[in-house]
Amino acid sequence: MKIGEKEYKIKTGLTIFLIISTITAIILVYRGFDSDTWTSLKKIRPEYGLLTFILMIIYWCLNGLRFQILVKGLKENVSFWVSLKAFMSNLFLGAVTPFQTGGGPLQIYILNKAGVPLAKAFSACLMGAMLTIFSLVSSTFLVLVFKRDLSMMSGRLMGAVFSVISLIFLFALTLFTLSIVKMSLLKTIIGKSLNFLTRGKTSLTDRVMRGLDQYSESMSVYRKAQKQTLITAGILTLSSIVTLNLIATTILNGLNIKHDVSGVFFLQFILNFIVYFSPTPGGSGVAEFSSYEMMESLTENMVEIYTLIWRFFTYFLGVGIGGLVTLSLFRKE
Repeated sequence: MKIGEKEYKIKTGLTIFLIISTITAIILVYRGFDSDTWTSLKKIRPEYGLLTFILMIIYWCLNGLRFQILVKGLKENVSFWVSLKAFMSNLFLGAVTPFQTGGGPLQIYILNKAGVPLAKAFSACLMGAMLTIFSLVSSTFLVLVFKRDLSMMSGRLMGAVFSVISLIFLFALTLFTLSIVKMSLLKTIIGKSLNFLTRGKTSLTDRVMRGLDQYSESMSVYRKAQKQTLITAGILTLSSIVTLNLIATTILNGLNIKHDVSGVFFLQFILNFIVYFSPTPGGSGVAEFSSYEMMESLTENMVEIYTLIWRFFTYFLGVGIGGLVTLSLFRKE
């Protein structure tokens, strides 16, 4: 698939995503199914399945509305349907590219095809990504600071996650502060660091410098926009994350699994962070095993079955719908 000037190998990425996800599912099923599992599955409460689906629709709509508001803040108008399609397509392409890197360019492409100038589409998508990253990093950092019992229950893994998130939070906060206060100094530091690491090869450095210039232009555009736009978009971002976090305890209730409700809820912030920054396409493998490892101490049984159902609703369902949307957009090509 070609988006702008860049070619994306959808089949390769999708194959890797499906292979890793299938192997992970087989391992979890092998470890989780026994004679008692079938008995427990017969007690599933279907109304919670419906509630989970409704929560996912709310999550998708909140993100669609968020992008519509960010575009409107730049004095451009797109329909909610276009914004929602852009987000759902982002889910699909993010699942078939490493570090979920393909979703952003596709969002920009869809907004641009809907009549939004390329620079403004880029600014809106960049600001959306920044709000997501800031919300994930800051909320995860706060959870680990004020919910130390989660770290104690999950042992070394949570301790390692806490250390990594703390470093990323401080690093990101430093870069963001420099980008606001002294962009020229930030460009000098990054430029010299890249020149040292690449031994004077300028191609990568030039691309990064152009990216920083685009970022600076985007920030200046939003500084001139209404502050209410960013505040509203930020609230919607956090609301969408909270909605996604409610999926876990809803599924556990549907499976009649006793669990620590608040612990499960707050743990989702950390899991969302891990999935978002995972190097595998769509966080495949990493998401499932991280969830299993962390949730084991907060639930009584059937953690493997829960993990598969959780992953289906929170990711596979959206990726499937996003795939249909993406195929409908590019069917002529």
